[in-house]
Amino acid sequence: MNRLIIAFTILLMASSAYAQSRRSLKDIDTELKRTKSTATAMALIESIGETAPQSDEDVAILGQLMDKYPTQGQKALAKLNNPKLAKSVMKECDRQVAKFKADKDKDWKTLPEAQRREKFKALLNTHAIIATLGNLKNKEALPFLKQYATPEYDGVLSYEASKAIGQIAPDDPAVFKELWDKQGVKSISYNAYGKSVLKEVAEKMQDPNVPQDEKHEVLVKSKVSLLSGKDPEEKKILKDIVLNHPNEDLRKEAGIAMLHGLMNSPDAEDTEFILRWTKNVKDPGSGWAIYYIRDHFDARFIPVLLNYLKIGAYGSDRSKAAEALGQNKIKESLPYLEQCLENDKDSSPRGACRDSYYKITGKIPAKFHPDDVKDIEEQLVAPYAIKFYSKLKENDPHKIYHNALINALNEYKNTHPAKGGK
Repeated sequence: MNRLIIAFTILLMASSAYAQSRRSLKDIDTELKRTKSTATAMALIESIGETAPQSDEDVAILGQLMDKYPTQGQKALAKLNNPKLAKSVMKECDRQVAKFKADKDKDWKTLPEAQRREKFKALLNTHAIIATLGNLKNKEALPFLKQYATPEYDGVLSYEASKAIGQIAPDDPAVFKELWDKQGVKSISYNAYGKSVLKEVAEKMQDPNVPQDEKHEVLVKSKVSLLSGKDPEEKKILKDIVLNHPNEDLRKEAGIAMLHGLMNSPDAEDTEFILRWTKNVKDPGSGWAIYYIRDHFDARFIPVLLNYLKIGAYGSDRSKAAEALGQNKIKESLPYLEQCLENDKDSSPRGACRDSYYKITGKIPAKFHPDDVKDIEEQLVAPYAIKFYSKLKENDPHKIYHNALINALNEYKNTHPAKGGK
């Protein structure tokens, strides 16, 4: 009997859930206004997020529901996929903006709490609505979105609006130029205009007639490092910049974007390009290639990593090279890792070399930089360290590494009494 009751209950719940999922936003709104049951109300509220708006009326009702239930309302908004409903969405956007626009220049901390919450909800709803307009890709929304990529909304809505504009009109030189030439707006996304951005910045950064201060502003404004390199032409321009552009700062920013391109859209020419890019291991941008090398290892990269480890200008590059060598268990790197342990001027690469040596051999050599001896000794006697390692089992990998480090340090101190202490 109990099994029959349980089965019937499950069936009833499933039927109820199915019926609820078929409700329209209008039905949900009506029932929310009528119900006196807290449990029913909670179920109805959650069902908002599972319901896709299908008409102008649905969008209007959803806008009202978002006032009270922004989280669920925004979930429903994300399900909207009919470009013809863009006008209704814009109307709701205007209504939400009106809620916070009057006080947008005030310190909201001075407002009553209920008013602050209402305005904050309206701001979050507006961001979600603008993102939806981008997803709908209706060109009729462009003029509407452009009004928010202005100084009046800089930092509040301008970035979200420019992202939406980019979704609707990507790679449009005219739209890019309009966004680029806006004055007094710092928070703008140019990700949809990678080719145009790179051409603009590359030209300005090597123009001898452009003052240095202006070049700096152009580089900051362009946010080159945020580009994705997904587009083949964009990736091609990035390659040219990191290999040939005379401005070091731009090469560095473009290097980050180039890494995105290598990860997002790999192609058969990438390995040859990496070998060219990393010929000069002292170039500030080329070190980003090590992330790619680490995860797309090729035997031809071994000399590259060893070069970074030996003569890389940046400690971060030397650390990344050591990590890549350890991850790929390159035994021929062991002598160079030992040299790094004793001679590298920065502690971070030395630590990375120690870890990589251990990954390759299962041992830690009795080779230390004098500064590391002092630091490690202090770490070993720290109360938190003693407590932590005392609780670990003897076969725990962390405990095994810890013991190997102690043994290596003791051996070093026995053979270097003047440096190590005995």
